Amino acid sequence: MSDETLYLLGQILGAVAVVTGFLSYQMKTQRGIIILQLTTGLIFTLHYVFIGAPTAIALNALGAVSCVFYYFRDKRGGKSIAEPIVFSVLIVILSLLTWEGWYSALIMIGLVFNTVSLTFKDPQHTRAAVFVKSPLCLIYNSIVLSGGGIIYECAVITSSVLGIIKHKRAESE
Repeated sequence: MSDETLYLLGQILGAVAVVTGFLSYQMKTQRGIIILQLTTGLIFTLHYVFIGAPTAIALNALGAVSCVFYYFRDKRGGKSIAEPIVFSVLIVILSLLTWEGWYSALIMIGLVFNTVSLTFKDPQHTRAAVFVKSPLCLIYNSIVLSGGGIIYECAVITSSVLGIIKHKRAESE
């Protein structure tokens, strides 16, 4: 396949990841959010492989692994402060190993924040954490020309706002 074909395939995968990412913040439970975030992370990993963004490849793959870990950890009912610390350290290490330039720091910080937010018990807090993570990742995606990543971060912000409003209304009824 030509480089142009791979790039186009990558952008299509990015669009698919946008849909799963948008749906994730509409889920009623933390586990539902995590399952769809896992799917989104795996699809985005492939997307970044095809468009050639090494920091995003490594961090999205690690993000998918962390979703699996948090899913089973939450299922067992266990929580520890060590887990988000370990994943955060891994994010920093992988970012440094795949460093593309100053903009690698943006996705690194955004995904550290996202990793911590997946440990929150209240899904509303996880939704609100997007307002730190997404702007940083949006700038990174703009720099690496990830159409799917740009749309995804805008969609996630929108979805989080809708999810916060929807679940806030349901709580007050």
